Parts: sequence; C-alpha cells; structure tokens
Amino acid sequence: MDDRKKRIESILKNSQESRISLDTLLENFGEKLYFRTKEVQSEYETKPGFEDISQYNSYLADIAESNESIVKIEEKNRRFKELEDAIERKENEEKERAKEMAAVFRRLGKALLENPAYADYTSFYREQSDALNAKLESLEARIVELDSKGGNVFSWIGKSAQGLVLKSFLSKAQDSQGQLFLTIGERFSARESVSEDDEVALLRAEIDILRNDSRAVQDEIAVLKDEKRIISAGFGIDGNPQKQIQSVKSHITQVKDTLRALYKSFGAQASGIMDAEINPDRKYFIDTIVTAEDGEIIGRAVRLNQSLLDNDKAIIKLQASLAIDEEKAKIEKFERSIEEKKKRIEDLKKGIADMEEGVRESGKYIRELEEKL
Repeated sequence: MDDRKKRIESILKNSQESRISLDTLLENFGEKLYFRTKEVQSEYETKPGFEDISQYNSYLADIAESNESIVKIEEKNRRFKELEDAIERKENEEKERAKEMAAVFRRLGKALLENPAYADYTSFYREQSDALNAKLESLEARIVELDSKGGNVFSWIGKSAQGLVLKSFLSKAQDSQGQLFLTIGERFSARESVSEDDEVALLRAEIDILRNDSRAVQDEIAVLKDEKRIISAGFGIDGNPQKQIQSVKSHITQVKDTLRALYKSFGAQASGIMDAEINPDRKYFIDTIVTAEDGEIIGRAVRLNQSLLDNDKAIIKLQASLAIDEEKAKIEKFERSIEEKKKRIEDLKKGIADMEEGVRESGKYIRELEEKL
C-alpha cells in the first residue's frame, strides 16, 4: 500500500479520536453553561436568537416528566401484581368455601330426609332417595358376601374382578346420593328461615354464615377487579407495562440526544469555534456567563478543533497528491496506448500499399495476357 494511504488512515483515526474528545468536551461545557443561564433566563429566553434557552428548559422538563411517568407505571405495575395475587387468594378461599358449603348442603339434605317434620318438603325426593338407599344396601351386601367366600386362585381372580365392578357401581351410587343430598339442601336453604331449634336450623345458620362470608369476599373481589381493570386500561392498547416503560425510555433517549446536540452547539459557541456564526448580542450574552475558570476548557477545545482542521488539510493534500499520481498514471497509460495504435496504423498503411501494388501488377499481367488472345 502507498505510504500516503497509510498516512491518511492514520490521520483519519486520529481525527476520529479528537472528534470524540471534542464532542464530549463541548457537550459537558455546554451543559454547564446552560445551567448558569438560569440566573438570567427571564431576560434572554424570549429574545430572538435565544430560543435554545427555552428549548433547554423544555427538554429538561420533558425528561423529568418522563422519568416520573416511569415511576408511576412501575408503581401501577406493582399494584397490578398485588391485585392479581389478592384476587387469586380470595378466589381460592371462595373455592374452599364452596366445597365447605357443598358439604353442609349435603348434611342438610340428609338431615331433611331423616326428619319426619320435613316430610312435605322431601316427598318429591323420597322415591329417588329410597331407590338409592336400596341400591347402596344391595351393593354393600353383595360386596360383603363376595369377600366372605373362599375358593382357589382362579375363583379368587374372578371374585376380585367382580368386586372391582361392584365397588365402582357403589362409588357411583354414593356420588348420586351425595348429589341428591346437595340438591335437597341447597334448594331448601333458599327458602325462608324456620324457627325450629333442630339440626336443620343449625345447618341453615351455618350456611347463612358461609353465604355472608362469601358475599363479603365476592364484593372485595369485585372491587379488586375494578381497580385491576382501570390500571390495565392505563397500560396502553396491549396492556403491557414493560412495553410502555420501554417506549418512555426510548423517548427519553431521543430527547437526551437532542439535548446533547444543544449542549455541543452552545459549547462550541462559547469556545469561539463558531464566532463567525453568532451575532453580537449572542456573543455578549455568552461572555457574561463564561468565567476565567473556563479558560482551560476553551483552550483544549480550540486546540482539538485546530487539530481537526489541520488533519483535514493534511488529508486534502495527501488525497490531491494521490489523485495527481493517479491522473499521471492514466496519462502514461493513454500515451502508451496511443503509440501502440499509431504503430498499428503504420503497419496497416504499409499492408494497404502492398495490396495496392499487388492489384496493379495483377492488372498489368491481365492486360498482357489479353493482347495474346
């Protein structure tokens, strides 16, 4: 590779490092200067040419509000999870209470069937209850009878299979009886309360307590679900708080990028790098907020900027030098090609002359031959 190309690569790398250092220096300097403008903002932020001051305040407020919104979203998300856990706990409590209530309903249904005082109410279910009782007694008796018989291993295997079938029938019959008790008890509990001080009255009182507890919990669940729904609606269309937070964070990043560009521009103005681009009022304003302690920062900025300018000039010279050599190489190539083509032209001209001479000689010979005819 040409040494000049290596030199250009080296200068470009140096310029990249200097540019990063200068940008960082100017951004930090500009941020510091904008902070100082707070004491004189009221005087300048409405004047033409000083719109950046109000922009600076607007960007800071935007970032603060966005960060606050993230905190609120996170708080809502924590509350949302708390609500989900609370709802799940209470719904699980309700499931257990429903099981407990079902058990009391079955006890109540059984007590109603066994108490003659409620024969009028249970008469509708009596036939079904008696049929189930008879079936249960028959199955239990057959199972006991089957278990009491002896026999060899083959008969034992047969009895075992029969026993499994009978026990399956027994289990289904017991389930049917339990469902009947449940139906009787549940329907009776919906009737007006009775005054009898018996088992039925005690079971109904127990059911009333369970129902009151259930209503209270259902009301609590409804309130929790309403709050959960309101929070979920605030999470956006997809209801995802993490996406909402990420969206706000992306917005903050964009605003900070814009703010850094503002800092960089102000730092460059205060460093004298952009003197030709600012008006006298702006320059006077900058002079009022720049202090003697800033001299070192300004000096570094000027030196880095000059280094970049020098590098640009050096690169332009090297690129021009390379371009000149490339054009010279093209000229040499063209000249060689021209010489080659000229030589080919001369060779072609000589070949044409030789062929013309051949034509003349052939014509002369033809004429000589024609005279002999």
